[in-house]
Amino acid sequence: MLSRKRTIAAGVSILLLILCLMYRLADIQLISTKSFSKNNVNLIQESVNQRTHRFTINDGRGYFLDRNGELLSTDVKPQIVVFPNLYKKDWPIVTISEILQLPPQKIEEMIYQLKKPSALLLPAELTLQQMNRINELEIPGLYAQLVTRRKPLPFANHIIGAVGEDPDLIKQKYKDKLDKGTVSIATKTGKNGMQYTFDPFLISEGETQFIYHVDRQGNPLFGLDVKYRTQTNPLYPLHVKTTIDKKMQEAVERYLSIHQVEAGGAVLIDVETNELLAMASRPVFNSKTIYKHENKMTTHQIPGSIFKIVTAAAAIEENKVQNDKRYDCNVNIYGKQDERQLGMLNFEESFSRSCNKTFGDLANELVAENNNIIEEYAEKLGLLEFNGWRGQVYHFDNFSHFYQEEQGQIRNPNKKMQDYQSPLAISQTAIGQLDVRITPLAAANMMATIARGGTWSEVKAAKSVNFANGTELVEFKDHNGKKESLSPYTMMRLQSLLVNVVKDENGTGHALQSLPFQVAGKTGTAQKGEEANVYIKWFAGYFPADNPKFALVVVDMKHDTVNRTTSVYADIAKVVMEISDREE
Repeated sequence: MLSRKRTIAAGVSILLLILCLMYRLADIQLISTKSFSKNNVNLIQESVNQRTHRFTINDGRGYFLDRNGELLSTDVKPQIVVFPNLYKKDWPIVTISEILQLPPQKIEEMIYQLKKPSALLLPAELTLQQMNRINELEIPGLYAQLVTRRKPLPFANHIIGAVGEDPDLIKQKYKDKLDKGTVSIATKTGKNGMQYTFDPFLISEGETQFIYHVDRQGNPLFGLDVKYRTQTNPLYPLHVKTTIDKKMQEAVERYLSIHQVEAGGAVLIDVETNELLAMASRPVFNSKTIYKHENKMTTHQIPGSIFKIVTAAAAIEENKVQNDKRYDCNVNIYGKQDERQLGMLNFEESFSRSCNKTFGDLANELVAENNNIIEEYAEKLGLLEFNGWRGQVYHFDNFSHFYQEEQGQIRNPNKKMQDYQSPLAISQTAIGQLDVRITPLAAANMMATIARGGTWSEVKAAKSVNFANGTELVEFKDHNGKKESLSPYTMMRLQSLLVNVVKDENGTGHALQSLPFQVAGKTGTAQKGEEANVYIKWFAGYFPADNPKFALVVVDMKHDTVNRTTSVYADIAKVVMEISDREE
C-alpha cells in the first residue's frame, strides 16, 4: 500500500514538473514573447538580433548645433563599411586599393581582421570623391557612407551631457512610445545636461542601419542583399540649435586644463543677447561618474567677496556711502588685526582692495534699519532665483535649459533668524561667507546685468528646436524678468567700482591690466568649509569695460598657493575677443 502511494506521488510530481515545463515553454514561445521576465525582454526581437549582422550609421537620436550651425554632440565622418562574411576573392581589390591609395594586401588584411560589420580604420580621412567612386563599384558588403558618432564625453561635458540606456526611465517617461514600439527599453536617453532636459525632443524614433540576416553558421539567409533601414519620418531626427560658440567653448576648456583647474570652471555670456556662449565644469565625468561629478557652474557655491557687489549696491541705493569717510582696514570683522594691513580706506578703495571691515560696517548700518535688506538686494541682482531659461513648452510646464540648476541663498533654511542677527553674522553675510551661496551662472548673469545698466533676464542655452529640414519647431523667446531694478546712478557707480578693481594698482584684479582691453570685475576668496587651507577663488567680470560684450566668471574651488583664476580669466578673455573680432 505504501509503495503504491509513493508511486502515485512520484507520478503526480513528474506530471506537475512536465506541466511547469510546458507552461514555461508556452510562456517563452507564445505568451510573453514581447515582455519576458522582470526585465521585459522582447524575445522575438532578441531572436532576430541573433540572426542579424548590422552596422549603425546613425542612432536616430537628435543632436546639438552651436550658434553658427556646427555640430556639438556628434561627428559625421565618411567611412568604408565592410560586411566581412560577404567578402569574396572576386572583389576588385586592385581597383579599391587605387581609390583608397593603399596596397591591396593591406586592405585584405584589414578585412580579414574584422569579426562583424565594421568601418575600416583608414590612415587618412576618406574624401567625398573617394566615397562616390567606391559606391559606383556596387560591391555587395562594401559601402561608403557618412557615419554619425557621438563626440567623446570631455567636450562640453556638463552643459551638453551624456546619453545611455535607462530602462526604468523609458518606462516612466515614454510609456506611450514603448507601447507603440517606436522606442524600446534599450533606446538611449539623456542622463544629464541638455541631453536630459531636451530628451523629449531628442529621443530616437528609429536608427539608420545596414542590416544583413545570417543563419546559425553565419551564412546568408536571403542571398547577398544588405538592407538599408532608416526612419520613416523624413522630419526626424530633430536638432537643437544652441547658443554655444564652439570655438569659445574649446578655448574655455583648453585654458582650464592648461592652468590645471581640478575643481571649478567657467561661464561665458553674451552681454547683448544674454545667451550662454560657453560653460565648463571640472572635474569632468565619464560613463562611471556621471552622477558623481555635478556641474559646479549651476550648483551654488560660497561667493566670498563677489558678494560685496550686493552690499555695495545696497549702500549706494540707500545713501549710506560717504565719500570722505574712511574705514580702518587694518582690522578684520572679528575686531582683530587683519593679515592684510591696508590702512585707512574710503568706500571705493575698500571695494577695489576688498576690505572686509568696510562692508561689514556698512551691512550692520543697513540691517539696523531693514532686517532683510541684504536679501532684498541680492534678489534685485538676480542671485537668489533660477537664472537659466525656463518656461512652458507644449505640455512641459517647467521646461529648463539647464540641468538641475540650483537657486542661491542668504541664510540656511534650517537655521533660525536670530542666528543671523549678531553684528558678526551680519558682517560675514555681507562679505559672502557664513551661509551665503550663489551659482557661478547667477554671478555671470549679475555681471551681464550690471554691464547692460540694470536689465536682468534669464540666460538662454538654446535658440530653437528644429526639424531635420531646418524648419523651426520651438523658438525660445527672451525672458526678461527685472527691468531697472536698481537706479541708473547705482548701476553707474557699480560699473565704476568694478573698473577700479582692475585699474587700481593696488586693486585685487590689477593683474588683468596687461590685457589689450579694459576688464571690469571683482575678485572673491572664500574659505571652503572647515578646510583651513582650501579656498574657493573667483573672478567675475565683463569686458571690454567701455563697450561690454562678454560677461565671464572663473571659479577655482581647489585654490591653494597658486592664483589660477586671473590667469585663466586673462587667457580666455583674450581668445574670446580674438574670436569675436574674426566673426565680425
